[in-house]
Amino acid sequence: MFKQLTIALILLSTVTFSVYLSHLSQLLDDAFSDKASADILSFEQQPKAMINMLLLVEDQSFFKHSGVDFKEITRVVCDYIFYDKPLRGASTITMQLIKNTLLNRERSLGRKVKEALMALLLEHSFDKKFILNRYINTVYLGQKGNISINGFTNATRFYFNKEVAVLSLEEMATLVALIKGPDYYHPVRHSLRLLKRKQLVLSIYHKFEKIVK
Repeated sequence: MFKQLTIALILLSTVTFSVYLSHLSQLLDDAFSDKASADILSFEQQPKAMINMLLLVEDQSFFKHSGVDFKEITRVVCDYIFYDKPLRGASTITMQLIKNTLLNRERSLGRKVKEALMALLLEHSFDKKFILNRYINTVYLGQKGNISINGFTNATRFYFNKEVAVLSLEEMATLVALIKGPDYYHPVRHSLRLLKRKQLVLSIYHKFEKIVK
């Protein structure tokens, strides 16, 4: 009797999890199936220097992981447990895109697990270039009154009154720096913070091997 009950619970759990994954997959299809809706610029139109700067700062393993960087998560947890280092984010660009597009900013284990599952499903359904380009074209980079400034193209026009194709390395670094917190690194209210962050971005860009050739 106990064995039968255990088997029944396992089967029920498996079916429930499968239905949940199907539900998440449908949410992703609804949000991302229109591949052109948020693509102000195609991936090929984005400056390679800007793509490399973004990847080197935000997600160096982007083209190697499956949506969740388990190596980075393990490293963060080990640093916390064995070296008393503070917990830091281990979100991939895919996970950030999921959070920005479909989830709220609630800090809970449940939301983080959901974010990770959806990132894995997204990478199963869409290719890397599409995911990266959607992130580039939708990431939150500031506020103008009640209007959100989303995507590098809109942010370039807002902050520099020019197009992405003619950005300097310093201007690209400014946009990448703002990803960490457009309000915290506000160009007017916190210009020194932004300057330091921008210099860090440039330093990383010049120091490490480029990811996109």
